[in-house]
Amino acid sequence: MKLIATTQVNTLENGINSYETAQQLANDANPIEMDLAGVSRIDLHFPKFTDGRAFTQAMMLRKRLGFKGEIRATGEVLVDQLQQMQRSGFDVAVLREDQDIEAAQRQLQRFGAYYQADALHATPAKQHKPQNAKTRYAQTTDSYAEKLKQAQATLRQAASEHDGSITQAHSLGAEDVVIAHLIRSLKLDIPAFVLDTGKLNTETLELLNRIKETQGNHLTVYQPQHEAVVHFVAKAGELPMYKGISERKACCHVRKMEPLARALVGKTAWVTGLRREQSSARADVPLVDDAEQQSQGRVKFNPLANWTWGEIWYYIDLHQLDYNRLHDQFFPSIGCAPCTRAISMGEDFRAGRWWWEANLEGGAAKECGLHVAQQKA
Repeated sequence: MKLIATTQVNTLENGINSYETAQQLANDANPIEMDLAGVSRIDLHFPKFTDGRAFTQAMMLRKRLGFKGEIRATGEVLVDQLQQMQRSGFDVAVLREDQDIEAAQRQLQRFGAYYQADALHATPAKQHKPQNAKTRYAQTTDSYAEKLKQAQATLRQAASEHDGSITQAHSLGAEDVVIAHLIRSLKLDIPAFVLDTGKLNTETLELLNRIKETQGNHLTVYQPQHEAVVHFVAKAGELPMYKGISERKACCHVRKMEPLARALVGKTAWVTGLRREQSSARADVPLVDDAEQQSQGRVKFNPLANWTWGEIWYYIDLHQLDYNRLHDQFFPSIGCAPCTRAISMGEDFRAGRWWWEANLEGGAAKECGLHVAQQKA
């Protein structure tokens, strides 16, 4: 399905060759009454998101009338309805100026499963490959090979420049699964650490146990200080994060920031899975970040900074790597269980993190502090 911006469509004839004919079908019109002779494109209008008559019109044009030309969605086209538009027979959707076409395209590709026949697929999904994170997301690009070489070079540089004083921060998410495999395949001396906050999902702990069985010699698990947690819970409760941002950040400090500080003692560098695509706050993440070198004496290496989500899963699928099964359940970003949920079509990559804070502090509270620049005390 092709996505175009409203600014690209000035007239009905936009994109139509001289030998083609386009028609607009009124939202309350019956497609059966149309004369389809010589018509190459039909524009169907969504006056508001609660009015789905255009879906019915598209289905009638495809399945009942056998229309083979282009069907274009105009009007109030919502990103989270694109999948249904595609299934109903639409070829093109015209998005408003305030909608990000690249983000919309990623969401359209991300949710490619269907469970019954539709206007385009006569065969139900049960006869196709089962959908999991690999089959849903894996997608290579023309620049993948170059990005892979760049990531490998970044890791070699990190190991060479910080021999014996570097570590990988393993989040147990897809990105760090890729990085850990790259490190092993390059035979680099970069051990990893995991922060077990005491609030991780069952699926996350299961992956941690599997990793410890196969890579235990290169992995250290850090937990929060028991007495500090007991004192904090007695004062703030088991789920203080829902009370307010200050309480949530206090919980993050006890369970994540303090263990992180111990994990990085004596280290001059660390490797993370930060990517520019993850959020607007990370849009400028460099491959080598020396912003904290003067204040903290550490350099941060982000070998996958310019990788796409599709490339991450292409690598995982290519090498048949084990991964966190929460990714199969639409968890792209995984944190503590109380603070993470699955996302739906059209939502930002990190929308599932601290989702109840969406309307607080401008909706910018999407970091726990692990990757916020720290100043030396």
